[in-house]
Amino acid sequence: MTDDKRQDETTQRDDAALAELLRFSGPRKPVPDDIEARVYARVREAWQETLPAEDGEGRVYHAVRREWQQNAKPRHRRWAAPFALAASVLVALALVLRQAPDVPAPVAVATVVRVAGDAAPAVDSILYAGDRIETGADAGITLRLADAESLRVDAGTTLVIVDRNRFRLDAGRVYADTGDRIYRDRGLVIDTAMGAVTDVGTQFAVAAGVDAVSIAVREGRVDLAHDSVDIVTVAGEHMALERGGVPQISRLAPHDAYWDWVVDLSPGFDIENQSLLDFLRWAARETGRELVFEDTELRLAAMRTDLHGSTGDLAPLDAVESVLATTRFHYRIEDARIVIER
Repeated sequence: MTDDKRQDETTQRDDAALAELLRFSGPRKPVPDDIEARVYARVREAWQETLPAEDGEGRVYHAVRREWQQNAKPRHRRWAAPFALAASVLVALALVLRQAPDVPAPVAVATVVRVAGDAAPAVDSILYAGDRIETGADAGITLRLADAESLRVDAGTTLVIVDRNRFRLDAGRVYADTGDRIYRDRGLVIDTAMGAVTDVGTQFAVAAGVDAVSIAVREGRVDLAHDSVDIVTVAGEHMALERGGVPQISRLAPHDAYWDWVVDLSPGFDIENQSLLDFLRWAARETGRELVFEDTELRLAAMRTDLHGSTGDLAPLDAVESVLATTRFHYRIEDARIVIER
């Protein structure tokens, strides 16, 4: 029997073996990226181990390619090792496909945009579903959620990220600002031991423990599902509930000192190429005050004034003072209002 005939028979047997191996593996779900990367890296490592030490991978590849081009049927010995390696790769992939669990990709939920005190994680860290946040007695964290929503975590708080729009507050206090879309279609949910708190819109705080919960609403409305009953809290109200008790409702102004911790954790405002009007609206919203101009002309002037630079980590009212010092505008605080004047 000639070498060429033996090679043909060997090739046919190899093809049959490969076909049977592929049939055995059957159709499978896509391999997770991390598993595929590890298998690829291991196969590449095994291939490199078959190369002569004095040759680089590129030189061996081109030498093999030249021989292939010069010989219609390369000699059996030359291709035995690469074929065996390819077969082992298919076996490895078949095992991975059969054994790899259906592990869902991690769900990115939030980005850390501000850290106060000795808190972790660091600014710009990405947080995922399943992550647990614990802040110390003098620490706080501000998160940016989807659609630029803000979630602020007060000191002494334990918060678990359940999913993109769901969190579990085991202890402590959080504040949510879901934007200026009042009465949107029930978005953010914060689970507590006393029931699920659902945001209907749009600025509110939740404090919770094992046997108590309180909700303060700056703007919009929040519903608490407690013992199959919805307890509604609206803007300007503070609701406190202890286990076995009845809700206690009191008035709470949007600029009350209660909100000072929220202002301290403000995520800031990037003023570069922004209008003065937009900046002042942000400052008013952050402090729970109404923005008022002395006249329409002054308001239009603020709209046409572009800002440059940065306010860094300045608190909202400190940022207002710093920015207006570089313009012809002035301001004064009148309890619940920020008044812009000449």
